Amino acid sequence: MLEADFFEVSDEFVNLANEMLEEWAQPMLSAAIMHAAARFNAFNYLSQEDDDPSKAVGFLTDQYRQMLEEAIREMQRAG
Repeated sequence: MLEADFFEVSDEFVNLANEMLEEWAQPMLSAAIMHAAARFNAFNYLSQEDDDPSKAVGFLTDQYRQMLEEAIREMQRAG
């Protein structure tokens, strides 16, 4: 996977969420995005040959924490 492709796909989700702000409240959209990510990641996990869901949960929560912390730092700098 190319980094540029990763960010292009990610930006498409952000753009969709921004469009949905016209109809839905921001906190609800935030919660819905997390729920959708959890469901899709569960689907992805179940399509793998891994028998230890705790490893997947640990990996994904660590990744989310890192991405969230990085996004907060970037947005604070952009201020």
